[in-house]
Amino acid sequence: MKKLETEINEISHADAARHFLELFYPIHYAIGMQVEDALRGSGELDRHQTVIMWLLRSEGNRGSNSLRRKEIERCLTTWYDITSSTVSKALRSLAKPPHNFIVISEDPESGREKLVTVTPAGKRYYKRMVEEASAFIKLATDRMSVEENSMGIHVMQRISEVFQELRDEGRIDRLQGKTNGRQQTPARKQAGGRS
Repeated sequence: MKKLETEINEISHADAARHFLELFYPIHYAIGMQVEDALRGSGELDRHQTVIMWLLRSEGNRGSNSLRRKEIERCLTTWYDITSSTVSKALRSLAKPPHNFIVISEDPESGREKLVTVTPAGKRYYKRMVEEASAFIKLATDRMSVEENSMGIHVMQRISEVFQELRDEGRIDRLQGKTNGRQQTPARKQAGGRS
């Protein structure tokens, strides 16, 4: 890879977190929400349905076409201020005509759990999502050099890996005052997290 022609300021470890934090708003809201809208394309699905489909697609990249319903619910209720019934409604609508993008069935490993599996129609919808969102993102990547695109992808992949490592170690939950997926109340924090 050739050297970047853009001058990059060196940021110390002591200052890096603050600089990354300043990028939170433009990346998460200004860019992230626009990418999410591009994933929605023609607006056939609402925001929650779109996120469910993208979550299933992302997990599918790890070799599965299915996710447990509880995992989908955990993600959506963590990311959005919504209830379990809202997630159920979004899942039911994705399973019915005109979409038929998923099938909800009993999990063979647990009779108390449901499994959400993507149908061939759902996989075709993924393809449209990727095409429409890629066309939107290409508006920006076409303005950057090959080196800038390569470096940007590398940095975002590395940040994702590091945050996954922190989640796997339980360090993020501890910093956010959560135990076993629950938010600790001030009284539980003072009592050392005991119920």
